[in-house]
Amino acid sequence: MVLKFLKEIYYLVPSLILLVFIYIPFGANLFFSNTEIIDNRDLKTKPVKLSSSYAQQFTDYYNDTFAGRKKLVVKYLKLKQALKIDTGQYFYGLNDWMFYDAAKINNGNSLLGYFGKFRFSQKDLSLLADTLQKEKNFYEQYGAKFALMVASDKENVYSEFMPKSLQKARVSDIALSDDAFMYLKRHTDLHLIPTKQNLLAAKSSVPYALYYKKDTHWNAIGSYVGFKALMNEINPDFNVPDVTADMIEMAGLVNQDMHPIDKDMSYRINYLSTMSFSRNEVIPQMVEICENVDAPLQQTVMIVGDSFAVALIPYLAKTYNRVVVAPAGVKNRNFYENLMIRYHPNWVVHELAERYFIRLPYGGKIFNQ
Repeated sequence: MVLKFLKEIYYLVPSLILLVFIYIPFGANLFFSNTEIIDNRDLKTKPVKLSSSYAQQFTDYYNDTFAGRKKLVVKYLKLKQALKIDTGQYFYGLNDWMFYDAAKINNGNSLLGYFGKFRFSQKDLSLLADTLQKEKNFYEQYGAKFALMVASDKENVYSEFMPKSLQKARVSDIALSDDAFMYLKRHTDLHLIPTKQNLLAAKSSVPYALYYKKDTHWNAIGSYVGFKALMNEINPDFNVPDVTADMIEMAGLVNQDMHPIDKDMSYRINYLSTMSFSRNEVIPQMVEICENVDAPLQQTVMIVGDSFAVALIPYLAKTYNRVVVAPAGVKNRNFYENLMIRYHPNWVVHELAERYFIRLPYGGKIFNQ
């Protein structure tokens, strides 16, 4: 009888161990919960209303907040990165560089421009010109000049670090945006600010990278090069010096969005170093105002853009009396009307990362009115 009982216990042990591991997170959540995310987004919140999607919403909330999530994710990332396993949306190139396949999560399309195969049709190019002309007309009615700025994708500046297989598949180094800009120059009077050639020139003249190795964004050096390209178009009489090695200072290690457990060096550029400015959020997470009473240019610039525009702010705010920073793509015409009426910018700069260029002919519908 005792032997039979012990055998039954023995057979139950694996199931008991499995159940313990399954229910440990539930038990731990009574005392702890995850409050930090490491993949550059907000935590999901607990649903409060019953609906047909309640179960999925609660699952998403629990997956973000269960106790120990961060440690498990970090260990999983360390394992994948040690084995150099691609995550799908991010992939390894040469010399430990990483790149972003934005199409995998419907966040634009970065590789489309890199391969040099895809081109807009004549219909799309005509639509692109018309879309941008309507946006230009909208801002001009409030007394502002309009410019379009494209921040180059990293793989178009550091193509030599892309995987060999992708380099072989590349048919042209003329990207989709390059081709479209040539059309816009011939058929419109828009102020256009491409950045790729400026970045390629700076890349060969300074002994530092212009983009983070394991991040989608340009660093302070790359953004300064973009700022100079911008100024050459909207205020060509104002002298912005070319970046040189003696202007660059190391500013400490920072996290990288494609490799959250690794860090890369950040930099400071010695540009108008005696200038200071204030920064205030007038609409949280939406609109920021920078003011500099002693700025050399007593003008207001509004930059409507994405995360690449954020790195331009220190340079713009040292140069201009006021800088208005707002997100692109807000589906509300009144949002931009109110900013124009309140701040009366001299220039509006629409900035976008190159991976979003594919969407540009079909965007800006709010300006069609």
